[in-house]
Amino acid sequence: MSLRRDVRYQVKCPVAFVVDGKPGEGTTFNLSRGGCAIETDMFAAVDDPVSLQITVSSQPSPILIELGKVRWSTRREFGVEFMVVEGPSKRRLDDFLLVVAKDKLTA
Repeated sequence: MSLRRDVRYQVKCPVAFVVDGKPGEGTTFNLSRGGCAIETDMFAAVDDPVSLQITVSSQPSPILIELGKVRWSTRREFGVEFMVVEGPSKRRLDDFLLVVAKDKLTA
């Protein structure tokens, strides 16, 4: 049994992405510091490179994930491991996840 490195949070955030050079849109869910799952109509193959722009309502601009890798894929969903997240985007992602975690505790 493998243990997950990061806590996953159930969210629904719009995401624009480019996977293997092709642009697409979808909704993120199971978001963590190290990755996310995306629901979309676009197919992504395992090991495809992907960049993401995750829109969160609490922030004025999307969180940028410069480079990720598709780790699993089904017909309508795929999972992304974040490989490169630059400093400001990493802090903004952490801040958003702290808010989500706090909201979850008070719900």
